[in-house]
Amino acid sequence: FNGPSMSIPWMPKEVSHRLFERPHETINVKTTYLLSTAAVAGFLAREDGKRPAWFNRARLMPVSALTPDLQEHLANCCHVICMKVRQEVTNEHGLRGPLNGRPSTQWQAGLLCARVIWRALFSAAAAKAPASKRAVPGVFMAACEGLKQASQKLLTKVWREVQVQFTSKENKYRNMKSRPAWSVLEAHQFEVFGKDRGFGICDPAVVAPSSAAASSVLWRNRIAGTKPASNLQDYLEEVLALRFAVDWMAMSMEDAQEFLDQATKRAYKRPVLKPKAAPDPVSQTLAALKEKTVDSFSLMWTDDAELRGVASLAIRLMDGLEGPSALPFAATFVGQMLLAMWKGVAPLLAHHAATGIARIAESHAAMGRLPAPQLPEPDASTSRTAVFDRVAASYDRPSKDCEELVNALPRGVLGSIIKAQATFRGYVFRARYFTKARAVAAYCKAVAWPELHPQLEGETVELASEKDKKKKSKSKMDKSGMASSKADATNLNQTISDFQPRVSKYLGGEGNTAKPSVSSPTNSPMHKMGSTMGSTKGSQMAGADVRNRAWPLPTADHRACADLFALYMFNLYRRKELTNMWSTLCKSYERGMDSYAELLHRNPALKPMLESIAAQLKRGSVVGYDKAFIAKHKKEPTEQQGRVKPVDADIFKSKTGKQVGTMGSTGQATELPKDKAAAASPGATATMAMSMKSMNLTVGEKPEDSEVQVTGEYLTNYLKEMDGDDSQFKDINAAVVPLSTGSSPPRLQPAESILKTEELNDKTEEARPGSTSTPAKSRPKLDTTFCLTRCKPIWLPIKAHRFAAYRAKVLQLLPQRVLQQYIDFEKQGQYSACIKLLESATPGSLNVLSPASMVSGKPLLVETVLQLIVGYSGLCLKNQQGAIAVKLITQVLDNMSLSLRDLHPGHRTVLEAYLFDTALSVCYYMPNDVTLADRSQSFFQQASERYLRLGHINRYCKCCLRAAAVLHLQGSKSEAEYYTQQALNKLSDAPVSSLLAICYHNLAVHTVVQ
Repeated sequence: FNGPSMSIPWMPKEVSHRLFERPHETINVKTTYLLSTAAVAGFLAREDGKRPAWFNRARLMPVSALTPDLQEHLANCCHVICMKVRQEVTNEHGLRGPLNGRPSTQWQAGLLCARVIWRALFSAAAAKAPASKRAVPGVFMAACEGLKQASQKLLTKVWREVQVQFTSKENKYRNMKSRPAWSVLEAHQFEVFGKDRGFGICDPAVVAPSSAAASSVLWRNRIAGTKPASNLQDYLEEVLALRFAVDWMAMSMEDAQEFLDQATKRAYKRPVLKPKAAPDPVSQTLAALKEKTVDSFSLMWTDDAELRGVASLAIRLMDGLEGPSALPFAATFVGQMLLAMWKGVAPLLAHHAATGIARIAESHAAMGRLPAPQLPEPDASTSRTAVFDRVAASYDRPSKDCEELVNALPRGVLGSIIKAQATFRGYVFRARYFTKARAVAAYCKAVAWPELHPQLEGETVELASEKDKKKKSKSKMDKSGMASSKADATNLNQTISDFQPRVSKYLGGEGNTAKPSVSSPTNSPMHKMGSTMGSTKGSQMAGADVRNRAWPLPTADHRACADLFALYMFNLYRRKELTNMWSTLCKSYERGMDSYAELLHRNPALKPMLESIAAQLKRGSVVGYDKAFIAKHKKEPTEQQGRVKPVDADIFKSKTGKQVGTMGSTGQATELPKDKAAAASPGATATMAMSMKSMNLTVGEKPEDSEVQVTGEYLTNYLKEMDGDDSQFKDINAAVVPLSTGSSPPRLQPAESILKTEELNDKTEEARPGSTSTPAKSRPKLDTTFCLTRCKPIWLPIKAHRFAAYRAKVLQLLPQRVLQQYIDFEKQGQYSACIKLLESATPGSLNVLSPASMVSGKPLLVETVLQLIVGYSGLCLKNQQGAIAVKLITQVLDNMSLSLRDLHPGHRTVLEAYLFDTALSVCYYMPNDVTLADRSQSFFQQASERYLRLGHINRYCKCCLRAAAVLHLQGSKSEAEYYTQQALNKLSDAPVSSLLAICYHNLAVHTVVQ
């Protein structure tokens, strides 16, 4: 218990020394070892139905060695335990009303069942060994501590293995769907439980699961397992099971510690605090039953009568084992019943594991960091493994900043830091384990266990409480047997002169080693000789006494040194922080200057504004910045009311909240004449309102979802690459149909328009090669059929964004030998081959249709290729090559999740919405493609959800109109009407625009056709 492989921090050294060194205490250690191994076997064999069997690889008595009737009784008891635990972990305990001490969650209910069953099984099995009854609580706590430490270590190893097996941290081909072999998990389990902690299990690499020995009464015919390999669900269930085991063992030790405190108080006849009397008779009856079982360690009290009955059933089954082999068979019984308990907890672990997988995205696997599975809030706050993922991450290589700071420390400082950490760890150690150590020490003293020498036959043990009573009674009696409380006045002076003070060795004295001298006259020769010999002896033994003395108490000099050291460490920290601030400011200034230089190079129109800023700065340096930049409250001349002030006229003028929120003052200064105001078109008004709204959003308001907002260095690089065009991150204008201009065709009357359309149709029919008959020119019959054939919704096409610029950029990235081949494929319409050639691009592979080999860290180039593919799809549809367009857009959507992994979340959301919207447009032009038509509704849902997240209302409305047009072609008229109505609801508060007009038109078409 005090060795390097399994140290129990709260056990007193004398207790652990006697347990290991004294032969008569070996049976207690053996019992603890067997029952701990049985608990480990039950934990490892909980999934023997679907993974390689573990129970037959534990060094326990096999189940097949039991008699048939014992096997049947054991199977029935295991079934009862499994059903009881499963009932507790699947019920909703919060719906039962007031708790009154009952568990409030499923996790707590499962822990309560495990604590009661484990304590009952351990006590009943320990009774089969020739061990002392007094030793059971102590060795029970020792077994729980060993199992808890092993579970904590295995939890760290398994979680680190999860980050390796199911992410691309070490292997780029690994992801959430990886299927590692069971041997990977078994190797960690054997390393912790077998090698490190020394439990009795065999090496799974040497001893394979065999059908010769039945591994479990629950899984007799399924030894090899039904699953050939593990998955993420299995690993997360293993993590949650280990968290459950840690909480289980920690709470079991707390229960045992409470029993030790009560037993110690009863041994010393101290008053035990009794709970207040319950008002209702049911609670009073339960309290009376609890008082009767307070002396029994085997039966832990619980208000659940069913659970008490299950524990009693297990104890009665164990009582039936007799003979010299009772302890090995009892260990097998313990392992099988704990296996049944784990079978009952399995639904709870599977549910939490599935919930944890639902929180994991593919981006986590790509970054190499999966989030830990979380427990519900009441359980997470009380769990002993709340930050186990951080503990596992602490075993990774330290960060670069940490290594640099350690290397930069002066000589001798690192040793001082280690000493300070050791002191703090000692404080934490004391705060965490002192109460357990005190409880165990007091209990061992009260019950006189473990004994220094074996107890002889017929000898009775004298308890510590009886010794204390004898000492107290003896101190109160004098030689004559009468109580004495007064000092003897005859020899009082002699007693005072011969008194030898005893100073504790912790305060610098010699402790109890210095014996008081014999009372004799101080002036006798013998006294002088004795004192001389004592001084000589003291000088000879000075070295030994110094070694035994404690360190002196801290003085003012020690405190001053400690303050100086703390000040030195704080100054080191401040220097590091100031260096980081200075470095950040320098980089920010340099980046800002580079950005301004690039903007001035690309847009020469900014130079006048820069000159105006320079002039104001120069003026401020001469007359003072307060006079140059603070607004002057004076009225402008009346003759300048018609002029519009330039943007940079008052660039340093402070704005109040009212001026930022509204445009009232600007509107007064820029009021136009009535004739000019009347000439403004509604579309221009709507455009101006939208521009002002977006301006107010950037100044004062915050968007609804900050995760999709592209800011910082990423946005700067994007604007540099796109020549300042950020229209993709903003909503479109509601004027989706351009207004009529002087070059627009004249508007016709409805009757003339119908006749002209019919004439065009007749000419088209005559121009066909197979047409020989000349149709007679006649007016069409305006009936219902004629009208319904021409009732079609207006289609709003989606345009390729900067197709020419993106194509030119891609051509510049190709080598000269590939460029001509690319152009030839483009002329032939083989666009898939063109994308294939992008694997030879200068920065690296840009083939988004094969993202596994694509270059990383180039998000803007990935967007370029995707926009190029959208343009190629439009060309295919224009050239009657719909099958090629369908193939291109389908491949892009199937590989989109991996090809967009390097993009900013906001940029990625924009592109995903754009690609799904493009796929919806392809569905409109290819109505005969059954596969694409079945996915059209999914395309709309994906695109519309992203548009709403981005806050692009007009794009969402256009997407709704496109989806309605596609459903109209497919015959789903009612769904088309519903989607159009959704777009109309979004535009209920919007100003009049062509988008609103098209919504009403298409809604009328859908309703008329129905």
